[in-house]
Amino acid sequence: MMRDFTQLPVSARREARNGNADADTLESVNDGPRGGGTQLAPGAHPTGTRVDTVTSYTQAALQAGYLSGLGIIARMEVLPDSTSWDGNEVVEAVQQTSSTCPDTLTVPGPCNGHSHFPIGASMRGRGVRPEQPAMRNRFYDIHTSQSERVSFLHDATRNPRNLDSCESVCRQDYGYNGAIIGSHSIRRVFRKGTFNGHDVTIIDVTKTDLAPPAASGGGAAHGGTPPSSRGGKP
Repeated sequence: MMRDFTQLPVSARREARNGNADADTLESVNDGPRGGGTQLAPGAHPTGTRVDTVTSYTQAALQAGYLSGLGIIARMEVLPDSTSWDGNEVVEAVQQTSSTCPDTLTVPGPCNGHSHFPIGASMRGRGVRPEQPAMRNRFYDIHTSQSERVSFLHDATRNPRNLDSCESVCRQDYGYNGAIIGSHSIRRVFRKGTFNGHDVTIIDVTKTDLAPPAASGGGAAHGGTPPSSRGGKP
């Protein structure tokens, strides 16, 4: 299955500005490729990607004073592991599959990713997220929505219907040399809460593997669903 990844930028390592952006679009902070991977045969390409580990920083963000936050870092594995893919990169394309949230809730919205991910690279730390180490055949992907100054669901402009909760689901495809090698579902749940006496929007994010594009039927691949990320209720 092919998809046009040619309009994506060569580099997407900008930082999300406070309260104004979702990290899928602006917060890829992977370092450059390490290089040094095995020499690939002509035409060799990965056969898949899968969620290796998921770490939630929602609770840490609320404790640090964020009024909306936060989400997860997903460490992704590039398959097959028998080949070293380090020094190469994958590119994402993201589209919304469903949403019960107002279009104005976050800017530009959670399903606008367009980052390049160097395989085998470390990830710089930012805010409540520590630096992540370089690992063979792994890369890091951030799925967060955040603000230190506004609670999304308590803001009348962002949430004109005064919803207590809503959710957004995105489909993410990873491409390698123009071909899709892995597909995933990213689900954000936004809910009103209070933390340390402040109104907050708690954001829980889960990421699951989807069946390869060539496979028939749906369902999770590669061993099922990673654990949910739960923000602490007051």
